[in-house]
Amino acid sequence: MFVLVWQRVRTGAMFIAAGLTLSACAGPPPLALPTPVIILNSPAAALTAAPPTPEAATAAPVVTTATAPIAPTDIPLYGPDTYPDNINPLTGEQVDPAKLNRIPLALKITNFPLSARPQWGLSLADIVVEHLTEAGLTRFTAIYLQHDVAKVGPVRSARYVDAEIAPMFQAALVTSGSSFGTMDKLRRSAWLGGANGWRLVSEESAFNCPPLCREAPNDINSLFVNTDSVRQALASKTTQGLGKPELSGLAFSAAAPAGGQPATELNIRFSGAAQVAWRYNPDTGRYNRWHETGPGGDLIMHVDALTNVPITAANVVLLSVSHVNNLVPEDFLDGGNCGVEIQIWTSGPARVFRDGQVIEGRWQRDQTTNMRLRLYDHAGHIISLKPGNTWFDIVTLNSVLSLENGVFAVINKVPDTRSFCLPPPTPTPEGLLPVETPTPGP
Repeated sequence: MFVLVWQRVRTGAMFIAAGLTLSACAGPPPLALPTPVIILNSPAAALTAAPPTPEAATAAPVVTTATAPIAPTDIPLYGPDTYPDNINPLTGEQVDPAKLNRIPLALKITNFPLSARPQWGLSLADIVVEHLTEAGLTRFTAIYLQHDVAKVGPVRSARYVDAEIAPMFQAALVTSGSSFGTMDKLRRSAWLGGANGWRLVSEESAFNCPPLCREAPNDINSLFVNTDSVRQALASKTTQGLGKPELSGLAFSAAAPAGGQPATELNIRFSGAAQVAWRYNPDTGRYNRWHETGPGGDLIMHVDALTNVPITAANVVLLSVSHVNNLVPEDFLDGGNCGVEIQIWTSGPARVFRDGQVIEGRWQRDQTTNMRLRLYDHAGHIISLKPGNTWFDIVTLNSVLSLENGVFAVINKVPDTRSFCLPPPTPTPEGLLPVETPTPGP
């Protein structure tokens, strides 16, 4: 059965209906995926279907029928609005209440080139958001509140989506810098701009070492931070006081929601160059992350360079979100590429993977949720996450999804980031082009 998926898109203060982004990025042979058996959405159907009615704008895209989650009465549910003083609203775990009185940190961490791996400190993040940048590549925004981490990175430049992620999790944004267009976007946001500019920790905003320390002056993938030094630098930059963040939106319970389907593996082909697998380990009750060794190459287990342990997640949440070319030049390789605007507002399809199963539903982020992210099943009940860390993987609305024998496969449709982007600059006398908008040195 074909299902039309759509959502409303914000332009300034207006909302308009947005179609699906259609172009795909050619590349090396894709990762072998199981033959689709249950097709959960279809770009072709979306192109031919009639526009939705205003009433349909707020309706959840129905794929399967989910029953209301029923948890034993002796198993507590935390969130989505309030939490005990010692429960982290980002993980649902018990922590020292003093740690919850400080601002979360959103650190921008690279995933490409492959030579920048393994990353440092990813396994200690409360939340990681994995998203497209441009040309089919991916990058991480990692949120830290619960743990103090001695070394995190490599820290790289921000993207448009960070203007949404930082306020969603009430976080200060830590980045090496940004392209001119992205920096303008960040500084125009209510959360990071104007008098709140202290929340933007960047080499471009007069921060140096510490907290932003570059280990090799000529290597763009050599910037690392210590979370304690970031918090100390923030305290010296503002007279407002950091204060306890107003976190809400996510709910947690050790009891798995009812209505899920068996799904012990999640394969995501972001593009021919970026491929990820999450594989459930029943012994630990967690998902191990695997990533590619090269375009079309084998997958290997993702290991944290700081802890030397595999990266795992208690929950993996797949968010289907509208992506459009934002017309902001982000790199100048192979003719240049613009970035993407990932429109994570209003609502869209969501799949929550926990305890070896997938729960179908939708995500919501609008004025009714105070612009925080919430997860609902198709009956309108909050989907509770398993206490622990969560990875959010964001894919396009027109991705092709399938589920067969417990393997959930995603073939992402990479948006066109070449069209209408500015041409690359004239080569320097040495014949070199910048890979990315340069940032000042330490």
